Amino acid sequence: MNKLTLLTSSLVLAASFSIFSLPVVAQDLTAADRERIEARKNAKTQLPGERVGRTITKALELYNEEKVDEAIAVLVDADPSGDFDKAFLNRFLGNLYAFKDIPQAIKYLELAVKPDVLGFNDQAAALKILADLQIQEGRFKVAIESYRRWMRFTGENDPDAYLRIANAHFQLGEYDKVVPAADNAIRFSKEPNKNHYLMKMGGYYELKRYPETVATVETMVQLFPEEKTYWIYLGNFYTLVEDYTKSLSAFQIAHTQGFLEKESEFKALGQMYANNNIPYKAASIYEKYVKSGQIKKDKTMLTAIASNYQAAREFSKAAEYYGELAKLTNEADAYRRQGMALMSVQRYSDAITAFNAALSRDADRPGSIHLNILEAYFYQGKLKEAYAALQDAKKDPSTSRQVRSWDSYIKDRAKTKGITL
Repeated sequence: MNKLTLLTSSLVLAASFSIFSLPVVAQDLTAADRERIEARKNAKTQLPGERVGRTITKALELYNEEKVDEAIAVLVDADPSGDFDKAFLNRFLGNLYAFKDIPQAIKYLELAVKPDVLGFNDQAAALKILADLQIQEGRFKVAIESYRRWMRFTGENDPDAYLRIANAHFQLGEYDKVVPAADNAIRFSKEPNKNHYLMKMGGYYELKRYPETVATVETMVQLFPEEKTYWIYLGNFYTLVEDYTKSLSAFQIAHTQGFLEKESEFKALGQMYANNNIPYKAASIYEKYVKSGQIKKDKTMLTAIASNYQAAREFSKAAEYYGELAKLTNEADAYRRQGMALMSVQRYSDAITAFNAALSRDADRPGSIHLNILEAYFYQGKLKEAYAALQDAKKDPSTSRQVRSWDSYIKDRAKTKGITL
């Protein structure tokens, strides 16, 4: 504990100036305000009465012996007279209770500041501690007012107080008030503070003001380029305004700098390549991190790898991953897709195997798969097998038109080659 610092009093005389509330915007003190504050600071020192002084001394001795309960008991039993002595004693009680009973601490600090008779430093410190404790207890509305009272009383535009006000508004769901308070925190800080910008970002995001959210994070990555998560935020927020080119750029920078660490982040990078019509990069990113174990190999991921390789016309790779998908899921459509990819690289025998696997798993629209098998046989010059597949395709009414055109075509080709079907 910082005992003496916490409880030391300046013992300066309190002047009878009222405490005003601070407007939502940063306070702009008039000359009269500043004159009043200076008068309060420079007022003569006032000491508590002798009896209260002895009580405080005894309480301090007990406190420094870490006998907090006994120190509190001494102060509670005191019977001060006069507003100053009562306020002085209540401030000490509030500070002591802050270590063990915050509601009681708030009660006594409120009693201490209410008459506004303490010396400048004591009144200011009591107002600040009161606001901090109210925040800690989740009493956000009254905490906002206490911080405003403290800043008006001291004449300070304190960035930390504005941040706490912004956070209190955030907790209350008053997002339209978060940004102005955060802006004041930014305005009055000597150095850029990450927390101020995070609060501003959060306020805009909750208001669904996404362009302003993006602009805030753009500033954040310029001020704090070493912060990994800000680049991730930027990439994700660009998607909210459908600027996929910039989103990809943000993720690329993050990737190059080694800032991507989570599965969701590697997936987002791949998705941005896909959204920007760069399917090969999308597939290779997914593939790389699936192989490393940083992305879980599951149905969704294998489908993404295979479909992106297919879109990139890397049909052999697409067939490979559709095959893995088929083994994982045992689904007919995965085998069918594998067969189509194999057809594209003229691996007809392997394609037929995949198509038959799809048929054995009750594939939808079996007639179209039989037609695929027909084509695979036909391109191998196996007209009898192609014609047999044609007969199977005839059983599906949905493929009747294609069946008719293939029927005459195969017969003509067989006749030309002297093959009996």
